[in-house]
Amino acid sequence: MRSRHVVVIVAVVALALGTAQTALADNNATGSVGAVQTGPVGVTPTAGASQAGASAAASVPVRIGGSGNNTATNSTGAVQAGGGNTSNNSTGTAQVSSVHASPSASAGASGNNASASVPVTVGGDGSNNASGSTGAAQIGGGNSSAGSTGVFQSGGVTAGPAVGAGGTTTSAPVTLGGDGTNTATDSIGAAQLGGGNNAAGSMGTAQSGPFATFLSVDSAALESDSASGTAVDSPSSTAVGLPQPGSRAAEGAPNRTRNTFGAAKSPTGVPRTIAQLPFTGLGLLLVALLGLAMLATGLTTRARTRLGSV
Repeated sequence: MRSRHVVVIVAVVALALGTAQTALADNNATGSVGAVQTGPVGVTPTAGASQAGASAAASVPVRIGGSGNNTATNSTGAVQAGGGNTSNNSTGTAQVSSVHASPSASAGASGNNASASVPVTVGGDGSNNASGSTGAAQIGGGNSSAGSTGVFQSGGVTAGPAVGAGGTTTSAPVTLGGDGTNTATDSIGAAQLGGGNNAAGSMGTAQSGPFATFLSVDSAALESDSASGTAVDSPSSTAVGLPQPGSRAAEGAPNRTRNTFGAAKSPTGVPRTIAQLPFTGLGLLLVALLGLAMLATGLTTRARTRLGSV
């Protein structure tokens, strides 16, 4: 009876953690010592709970892609995951093809919901080559460090973290690097992030691709108010510090709604009364009092001058 319970628990845990796909590539580690190889794999661990009107859920799907065969002949301590990895005659190398992860979590209680997600992609198409290398680490596709020592290479990284609560969603996608391959053949102590980096025959080199980020806010509450007839400026998908595309500010046209500095406004239909000095905005009463004070000072000074001359 106890063995049946154990079997049921193991089956439930296996379904919760996801299903790993079998490798579609061939692995070759002839003449190698301590080599670990696996083809493309995917796993989707999930968890959820609900009690007394409150619920929570989380999932972390991860997939390691790649195409082609893994080869690590005559190597020592080689680790290869995905497809298209080569590290012949190498020592202490680790190679991972393109990685895709989309962790997410959500929670709700009393009609209020919140969610968060952080999809991440590292690398793309292409193969990794670290033949004849010592201490090389490669992530993503399109990395080459043949004949190198102490090299780290990573393909382009793309992340799109997003948080939502109360009908408002905020996201900040980040991109590091782009297309292209990383090359560090015959190098010592090279680090390369993103694609399109070349450090062949170098020593102590660090390279990184271009970095870009974009912050956007999407509010469903503001859009609903606008649909009901309330004039609301929706900041949907707006870049921080950048004008909206198609706006007059973005087109460089002058703003024709400027007010004259110091001009006095009066309600429609009411006789206009000027109570300010034009172009300055200073009150006329203050200017008049200041003029009277200066006049009195001048007259007093003049009288004292006449009395002193007599």
